[in-house]
Amino acid sequence: MIAKKGKRVGSTLPKRDSNAIFSRRAALMSFVGVGVMGSILFRMAQLQAENLFSGEYTDAADENRFDTRIIAPPRGVIYDRFGTVLAQTSKDYQVSVQLSEIDDLDAAVARVGAILGRDDTWKRRTIARIDRTKRYEAQPIAVGLTWDEFNAINVRLPELQGVTADSADVRAYPYDIVYGHPIGYVQKATQRDIDRALEDPAQGQSRAMYLRNPYVRVGKAGLEVSMEDTLHGEAGWRKVIVNARGVEQGEDEEERREPRRGSGVVLTLDHELQRTAMQNFGEQSGGAVVMDIYSGDLLVMASAPGFDPNLFVNGIGQADFDAYNNNEKKPLFHKAVTGVYAPGSTFKMIVGIAAKQAGMEDNWSTSCGGGFFYGGRTFHCWSRHGRMNLHDAIKHSCDVFFYQAALRAGPERIAAVSRQFGLGQLYDVNVPNVRAGLIPDPVWWRENRNEGWTGGLTVNYGIGQGAMGVTPLQLAVMAARLGNNGYAVVPRLVRDAPGVTEPGDPPHMNGIEAEHLARVRDGMFGVCNEPGGTAMRAGNLELVRHPETGAAVPLTPETRGWAPVQIAGKTGTAQVRALGNNRGRHYSTIEWRFRDNALFCCFGPWHEPRYACAVIVEHGGAGSSVAGPIAREIMRATLLRDPSRRAPARLAELDAAFNGGRA
Repeated sequence: MIAKKGKRVGSTLPKRDSNAIFSRRAALMSFVGVGVMGSILFRMAQLQAENLFSGEYTDAADENRFDTRIIAPPRGVIYDRFGTVLAQTSKDYQVSVQLSEIDDLDAAVARVGAILGRDDTWKRRTIARIDRTKRYEAQPIAVGLTWDEFNAINVRLPELQGVTADSADVRAYPYDIVYGHPIGYVQKATQRDIDRALEDPAQGQSRAMYLRNPYVRVGKAGLEVSMEDTLHGEAGWRKVIVNARGVEQGEDEEERREPRRGSGVVLTLDHELQRTAMQNFGEQSGGAVVMDIYSGDLLVMASAPGFDPNLFVNGIGQADFDAYNNNEKKPLFHKAVTGVYAPGSTFKMIVGIAAKQAGMEDNWSTSCGGGFFYGGRTFHCWSRHGRMNLHDAIKHSCDVFFYQAALRAGPERIAAVSRQFGLGQLYDVNVPNVRAGLIPDPVWWRENRNEGWTGGLTVNYGIGQGAMGVTPLQLAVMAARLGNNGYAVVPRLVRDAPGVTEPGDPPHMNGIEAEHLARVRDGMFGVCNEPGGTAMRAGNLELVRHPETGAAVPLTPETRGWAPVQIAGKTGTAQVRALGNNRGRHYSTIEWRFRDNALFCCFGPWHEPRYACAVIVEHGGAGSSVAGPIAREIMRATLLRDPSRRAPARLAELDAAFNGGRA
């Protein structure tokens, strides 16, 4: 092919054409670049403008850089009526791990366990628990350390990667078993607690986050759980600087709120009397209650054997829990309010009042030959008492008299009088699991047993046996209403706390005549002070009245001529199981859980009643020889201290002193 002159076939475009194409492409790319950059700059300006007003993006950035950590608040202090500290917050030595700084958790926990002498079970449980927690927060793995254990960890910290040893606030109960039941204990929140908070619209995520904090404890028993809202306080928080892994790098000191201690609570209990009651039970199992018969203040609420609430705060060990749970005397069971027992002969005053209401004459009497034949069978008495009237029948605890008195009164009337005196009633005394017991009547029997009431049931009713059941708290209320001449006093355990007000004067019970009360009260006086009374031992307080002050003082050779301090009471022995011929000299061979319950209730001092006491000893045997002596020591201490006539402590002053000096 012949090319035109001056040109060659297949040659490139002229240089100016190439430059023009390049210039057009560069311009196009520039325009695109300028457009993209303009859009970016415009969007950045827009975001900056939006953020200037809303702060949305600054907040988002801060959320990545900062984290809010909960500070658990100290719980409110619990005091006795005179200001003795019964529960408070104290320092606890602990070992913690930072998971983000540990390469091998198993090895780290094993090393700490070896230093502290922990077994393999502890190691497995600790690892399982820590594996479910957040990696960026230090997690305690060993708590409640002794000073020696704490030092042993401290000296080895350089070789323990990611392990720290420090102290934390923890609930402490200085008198351990003495108040295990009424005060209860706290524990770490369970998953159920967290789920419950999430289901509650009023609590939600914030409460759940609070409960997940490893240092938070919530009430699980006694006053600690029933007054959780009062005691738990208000959580604080701190704003910490974190890295990309969430590990704390520092703290913004300006963004911090200190926690607020929960409100304190002043109880009606008297520490010295509570301790006396627990000591006098010894190895026995049962409950004791002492109350002011006018104000309703519970001065003693004892349940034996007790348990140490300190063991539960950081998680009770399996061995300790098994020891409590497998003990046949049930140390975890609050017998003062949850234990329900047949009242036995302590019920006879109720039957006497009901019989008087039904028209029983003052001079009515019956002869006790050791038994009463009725409905084709013989109902036995524990002795042959001879001719008995109401006074002597209470004093000698004659069953035959009250078999017949119950038939004269009838079950409906007996049940009605029982309820007026506080039996079968539910009392809110700020502890959980309070039981109402049972006072059956023909209507209840038909509805629950699907059969008619019989005369034999009424006969058993006369001596406090059968389907009926009362608690030590109810028995104390009954004794208090007998002691105050028929005023419907109501028990209380909290004396001073937010929202708590002083109770008014109790009303007099309708239909309870003073003359009827006087009859049974005189019989109770005979029980403790007249020859043949079943509680002469319990009635011998060895106290006399000071002639000038009227105060109870110990009997000494110098005070022997002064007037004695006396109480009025009633013994009771209630069957748990029919023992037949095994009773008597073979009684000690009977299995403990089948032995009779021992009961005693009383009020005093006789000349000016102020206190009522009830004691029930599980499977203790005779009330006169077991429950009576325990009640004697409790009442003797109560009358000597006379706590209701002393000025109680005030919560505002106690909390101010505690927060200012020892918080």
